Amino acid sequence: MTSIKKIPNVLGTRRANTLEQERDHFERSQEASFRKAVNDEEVPVKMKHVRNLIIGTFTDKSADLFWRNVALNPPINTDVTAWKFCHCLHVVFRDGHPNVLRDSQRHVNRIKDTGQHFRHLTHGYGRLIRFYCDLLVTKLNFHQRYPRFPGALTVTPEELEALAENDANNYFELAVEMLEYMECILNLYEAVFSSMDPSRANSMTRSGQCRLAPLIPCIQDSSCLYDCIVRILFQLHKALPTDMLSGHRTRFYKQFQQLQQFYNNTRNLQYFKGLIQVPALPQDPPNFLVEAELRSHVAPVVVVEEQPDPVDLSDTLLIDTSEPEPPPIPPHPDLIDSHNGSLAEVVAERESLIDALHGELEAMRAEVQRARSQATHNEEQLRLRINDLESTIAELDSELLAERQSRESILAQVEAAAASAEAVTRLAAEETRRRTAEEKFVKMKDVYQKLRDEHINLIRSKAELDKELGQAREALSTSQRSQDEAVANLQRLQAQMVHEAETQQSSVQSARQEAQSLHQQLSAARTERDEALDQVKELQAGMSNLQSQLNAQAVKFASEAQGLHNEWESGVHKCVEGAVDGALVIMANALSHFDNEAHTAVKCTPEYTLVYQTLVDNALSSLSNAYETYLNNFNTAPSLVASISNAAHFASVFLLYAKATSHTSPNIEHAENLVAALEVFAKKCMETMERIRSKESIQDIPLIKEQFDRCCTLVSLCEDQSPRQEDMAEVVQREMEAMDLAIRDAVDKFTRLLENSRANDTGMQLEVNESILGTCSDLMAAVRQLVVRASDLQREIVAAGKGGASPREFYKRNHRWTEGLLSGAKAVAIACQALMSAADQVVSGKGKFEEVIVASREIAASSMQLVMASRVKADKSSQKMADLSTTAKQISTLTGTVVATAENCRDKISTASTLDFSKLSLHSAKRLEMETLVKMLETEKQLENERTKLAELRRHHYKLAGELEGWDEEDIPK
Repeated sequence: MTSIKKIPNVLGTRRANTLEQERDHFERSQEASFRKAVNDEEVPVKMKHVRNLIIGTFTDKSADLFWRNVALNPPINTDVTAWKFCHCLHVVFRDGHPNVLRDSQRHVNRIKDTGQHFRHLTHGYGRLIRFYCDLLVTKLNFHQRYPRFPGALTVTPEELEALAENDANNYFELAVEMLEYMECILNLYEAVFSSMDPSRANSMTRSGQCRLAPLIPCIQDSSCLYDCIVRILFQLHKALPTDMLSGHRTRFYKQFQQLQQFYNNTRNLQYFKGLIQVPALPQDPPNFLVEAELRSHVAPVVVVEEQPDPVDLSDTLLIDTSEPEPPPIPPHPDLIDSHNGSLAEVVAERESLIDALHGELEAMRAEVQRARSQATHNEEQLRLRINDLESTIAELDSELLAERQSRESILAQVEAAAASAEAVTRLAAEETRRRTAEEKFVKMKDVYQKLRDEHINLIRSKAELDKELGQAREALSTSQRSQDEAVANLQRLQAQMVHEAETQQSSVQSARQEAQSLHQQLSAARTERDEALDQVKELQAGMSNLQSQLNAQAVKFASEAQGLHNEWESGVHKCVEGAVDGALVIMANALSHFDNEAHTAVKCTPEYTLVYQTLVDNALSSLSNAYETYLNNFNTAPSLVASISNAAHFASVFLLYAKATSHTSPNIEHAENLVAALEVFAKKCMETMERIRSKESIQDIPLIKEQFDRCCTLVSLCEDQSPRQEDMAEVVQREMEAMDLAIRDAVDKFTRLLENSRANDTGMQLEVNESILGTCSDLMAAVRQLVVRASDLQREIVAAGKGGASPREFYKRNHRWTEGLLSGAKAVAIACQALMSAADQVVSGKGKFEEVIVASREIAASSMQLVMASRVKADKSSQKMADLSTTAKQISTLTGTVVATAENCRDKISTASTLDFSKLSLHSAKRLEMETLVKMLETEKQLENERTKLAELRRHHYKLAGELEGWDEEDIPK
C-alpha cells in the first residue's frame, strides 16, 4: 500500500516544472521581441517590441538577457538590422532598468565593432551606423563617469547642484562632457538629413521613417542636455573669469544654432507631428555674462505622444509553437484505493499551503523593505545631528581661539609690568584662572576620549551587523553604504565633539537600540533562510527524479538518432551510386561511337580537341579530392556527385573529339595508336567509377592522368605536316610591317631633307622647302598612326571572327576580304614612297609640284580603301573602328593642306620667275604675250588629252581589280 508521504515529491516536481516553463516562456518572449524589433525590413522599429524588452530588464533587474539575445541574433547581418539595433539599444538605455547602463559597460567593444564594420559602406546606412555607434559609446562613457545621472538625463536644478557638489572644477568637467555628448547627437542628425535626398526618401515613406525614427530619443536627450549645459555655464560664469570660459561659450553658441535648426527641421516633418512635440528654442542664445537671464531661462519640454501600434499580421502565430502544458499527473491507483479519492483534497491543501508560503515571503520582503527605510531615516537623523554638532564645535573653536589670544595678550602685559606688585597679583590670578581652564579642558578631553572609544566600538559593531544583514538580504546593500558614509563622517569629526557628551550619549543609546532591532531582523531573516533551504531540498529531490527520467529518454533518443544516421548514410551513398551509374552510361555511350561507321565522317582539328585538356585534368583532380573528403564526411556527397558528373562529361567529350581528330590524321599509325590509347583511358576511368561505387580507394588517378597526357600527345601528332601554301596570316602581317617600314623611312627621309634645306637654302627657296616638307611630315605621321590603328583593328577582327580556328583558317575562309586588305596596305605603301620621291625632287629643284599633289591625293584614296576594307568585317560598335575612321578623316584634312601648300609654293616660284617684265621692250612684250597664249592653248589641249588618258587608265584598273577580286560575282555571306 503506497504511503501518502510520496505526494510532496510529486507536487515538488510539478512546481519546479512550472517555474522552469515560466522562465523558458519569458526568455523565448524576449528573444522573439528582439528578433521582431531588429529585423531586416526597412521600416521603423515597432515600440511595442522595445517596450517588451524594457519590461524584461525590469523583470531581471539587469541587461544580461538582452545582450544574450544580441549574441544569439547578431545585428550586423545587414545595415538595416544594425541601424534598428542601435535605435532599440538607445531606447533601452533611456527607459530600461538603472542597472542596464552598468551591465552594458562591458559590451562597449561590441558597439564599437558594429560601427567599424559599417564604416566603409558608402551607401545605405553605413555612415549613419558609424555616427550612431559613436553616440551610444559616448552615452555609456558619460554615465560611467557620472553614474548618478539617470538614463533619461532628467535632473532638477537641485539634483544637478548635488551631482556637481557645487564645485567649479566639477562644473567645468561636466560641461565639457555634455558638450561632447551634444556634438555626437548633432553629428547623427546631420548625417540622417544629408542622407535623405540621395536616397530619394521623405518622411512619409517606410525607408524615410526608418531613418528618422531614431531622432526621437535624440531629441529627448538633447533637450535635457541643453537645459543642463545652460545652468552649468551660468554657474561657471559666477565662479570663474569670463576669459577662461570663452571656448565654452563659442562651442555652445555653435551648437545652439545647429540644435535650433535640428528642432525646426524635425518640427516641420509630417512623420514627427503625430509622435512627438518638438520643443522650441528661443530666438537668441542666453547671455551668460548677465546673471539675471538665468531667471528667464525656460527648460525645453519634450512630449512623446502615445500612439497605438498598428496590427501586424506577422506577429500573430498561425501555428502554436509554444510547448504544451505538461499532462496532469494521473493519480496513483493505490492512493485512490486507499484514500477513496482524497488525493484532490490533499493537492488543494498543498496548493493553499504554497500560496500561504508565498504570502509570508512577500510579507517578509515588505518587512525588510520597511527595515531598510527605517535605517535610512535613522541615518538622516544622525546626519542632521552631526551637522548641529559641527556648528556647535565651530563656535567653541572660535571661543577657544579668542581665549588663547586674550591669554597671550595678558602674558605680554604681565612681562611688561613685572616690576610692580600689582602686575604680580594679576599674574597670579591669571595663572590660577589658566590652570582652572586647563583642568577643565583635560576633563572634557577625557570625557570626549571615552565617548569617542565607545562610539567607535558601537560603529564597528553596527558595521558588522550591517554586513551580516546585507548577506541575508541583498536589498539592504544600499543601507550598508549609507551607514559606511555616516561612519566616515563621524570619524572626520572626532576632534570636535567636546562639549556635547550628554547629547552624544543619547545618540549612542539610539544606535544601540537600532542595533538590537537589526539583530532581531537578522534572526528573522535567518529563520526565513532555513525555511527556504528546506523548500530547496524538496525541490532538489523532485529534480533528481526528473533528471533520471530525462536520462532514460536521452538514451532512447540517442539509439533512434543512430539508426536514422545509418539510414541517412545509406541513402547518401545510393545517390552517389546513381551518379556513378550515370557516368558509366555516358562513358559507354562515348565508346560506342568508336565502332560506328557514321562517326568516320566526323572530323575535328587537333587544336580544338586540346582545348579540353585542362578541363579533363582539373575534373580528374577535383574527383580525387572530392572522393577523399566524402570518405571522411558524408555531408560532402553533393560535391562528389558534381565531380563525378563533370569528370564523366568532359572525358566523354574528349574521347569523341579525339576520335574525330584521328580521322584527319595523314599518318594511319598515329591514328590507330590514338584510338588504342583512348580506349585504355576510357577503361581506366570506368574502373575508377566502379571503385567509387564500392567505396574502395582510388589511388590510380595519377596513372589515369599519365594515360590522358599520352592521348593528348598523340592528338598533337595527328596534325597535317604536309607542305602548304603560304600562310595568309603571315602575308598580311608581312605587308602591314612593310607598310609601316615604308612610312617610317619616308618620315626619316623628310626629316633629313628638311635639315639639309635649312643648312643649304635661304630666302624663298627655304620657305618653300620648309612648307612642303613640314606638311608632308605631318601627313606621314598621320598615315603611320593609321597603320597602327589598322593593325589593332585587324587583330580585333581576327580575334572576334575566328572562333575556335587559328588566324590562318580565318584568313583562308575570308580570302577575298584578305586580298582587299592586302591591296589597301600595298597602295598606302606605294603612295607614301611616291610622295617621298616627289618631295625629294621638288626640294632639289628637279621635280614638279603636281607630283606632290598627285601623291598626297593617292595617299588619301589608298587610306580610305584600307579603312573601307577594315569596315567590312569590323563591328559597328567597335571603338578601334571609330578611332581608325577618325584618323582617316585627319589624313584627308592633311592631304588638303599638302595640296594647298604645294599650289601656293608653285605659284610663288612661277610668279617670281616669270613676272619680271622690267627689261622687256614693246615688241619683246608683244612677242612674249603671243608665245604665252600659244603655250596656254597647247597646255589646255594637253590637259584635256591627259584627263581622257586618266579616265581610261582608271577604267582599265577597275576592270583588272574586279576580275582579280571577283567583284562581278555575288558575294553573299552565308
